[in-house]
Amino acid sequence: MHSQYRALALVPLLLLANQVLDAQKKLKVVTTLNYLRYIVEQVGGDKVDAIALANPKQDPHYVTPTPRMNQLASDADLFVENGINLDLWAKNVVDASGNPKIQRGNLGQMTATINVPLKELPLEVSRAWGDIHPQGNPHVWLDPLNVRIIAENIAERLKKLDSPNSDYYESRLGSFQDRLDIAMFGEDLIKAIGAKAGDILVRKARNDELGEWLKARKLDSKLAGWLRDAEKFKGVKLMSYHKTYIYFCDRFGLQIAGELEEKPGIPPPPQHRDAIVELMNKERIRIILNDNFYSRDASDYIASKTNANVVVTYIEVGATPEIDTYEKVISYLVDEIAQAAK
Repeated sequence: MHSQYRALALVPLLLLANQVLDAQKKLKVVTTLNYLRYIVEQVGGDKVDAIALANPKQDPHYVTPTPRMNQLASDADLFVENGINLDLWAKNVVDASGNPKIQRGNLGQMTATINVPLKELPLEVSRAWGDIHPQGNPHVWLDPLNVRIIAENIAERLKKLDSPNSDYYESRLGSFQDRLDIAMFGEDLIKAIGAKAGDILVRKARNDELGEWLKARKLDSKLAGWLRDAEKFKGVKLMSYHKTYIYFCDRFGLQIAGELEEKPGIPPPPQHRDAIVELMNKERIRIILNDNFYSRDASDYIASKTNANVVVTYIEVGATPEIDTYEKVISYLVDEIAQAAK
């Protein structure tokens, strides 16, 4: 009898121990892209273990799923995709994982870019046009204001999956957004405006009202960060190899004159390269953005005929050892374009 009583007495202790272990268990989060992993880590902190599937040095459109990826997803609590037809390969990983939690429609699967304003929505879609995205341009993370939204989406999902730690995720979300706001607008401006400065500035920037709003309040001299640095090249025209930079260029005041690809996803034929040379010489365009995972052959040829600067660009966290944060991705692009525009 005594042993039976002792066993019964242990039951509450075992239950309590299991509850403690559950509270300490980290959410396993698998993301398709590395910028998403970075955001998950910023919001999730020590409550998550996050890993990205794609190599940050490769074209995110064309990733080949592997058995290793399927294994990583097999016990994930959350699977995070960019969506907008960029990481379509993710479906094969989810299907092969055998993990019911991350199947589409379940709480463990999410598209992080929901509610992000999309650009370049095609009026018509045809295979003849090459690698066209029917849902719009998917490179939304190259506008820091969009990353604010993506971080909010991720925080909301983490809170649903791990509600006891909701306040923790909300606090880390706020800290991450504050860092983005300081990097974007400058700390002095944030302090001068005070409460809700980030929300106010983001809203004015989205509505193309920021410059006039700051001047009316004599705060324009306090603007710093990426936006101040981008004034060095505001209005400059450039060419890009692929349709990668519409969000970045619209946010920082650059004009995209065209792409070296005649059709997205298809290398430019000689006649198209020659047309680009003529256009660039006519309009004195002297910058070509070439994603690191695309060949430089066409860019170098055109540069030799136009005296243009070829800027090799990195759009992913971890694409080089130095670019190991999202903030450094944007800083790299701003700095390199500013240098090329001199």
